[in-house]
Amino acid sequence: MTTQKRLISVLALLVLAAAVVVVWLVREDDGSAAAVTSAASTEATAVSAEVRSAVRDAAAEAATRVYSYGWETLADDKAAARELLTGGMLAQYDRTMAGVATSSRRDHTVVTAEVVDTGVVTASPAYARVLVFVNQRTEGDDLDTPLLDLDRVLVTLVRTRGVWKVSELDAL
Repeated sequence: MTTQKRLISVLALLVLAAAVVVVWLVREDDGSAAAVTSAASTEATAVSAEVRSAVRDAAAEAATRVYSYGWETLADDKAAARELLTGGMLAQYDRTMAGVATSSRRDHTVVTAEVVDTGVVTASPAYARVLVFVNQRTEGDDLDTPLLDLDRVLVTLVRTRGVWKVSELDAL
């Protein structure tokens, strides 16, 4: 494949990813937060810079913990990630990690996630969605060279007992 074809392929994927984000932003809300269509709406709320910063930090920490694990520290890594999850996300994470455990130990897999940037999509004092850009590096006996994945994750957070917890993770 020529360099020009690769560039066109990468650009097409970026356009597709942007289209998915735009479609997601304009679709009907699923009812988990009030749909506010105008700043003049009686349901519109302005959140402080402190809330925006808190949800960005919480989403970055959660993405780092959820998407990182090592075969030697798997139990501790899972426990650390589970502290930041709530509801159905806990069950989904447990199912995913149960499938990862055997292959991780067999192949001595170490996955390291690094959050490159975050952006608040929507936020209220009790609910937020944050787009997180995560670079995930995978090393293991089954790989000749480390694998680098550039992931984009939409993190949905809910405030539970004063703490921001992840209720959904959607890879884009």
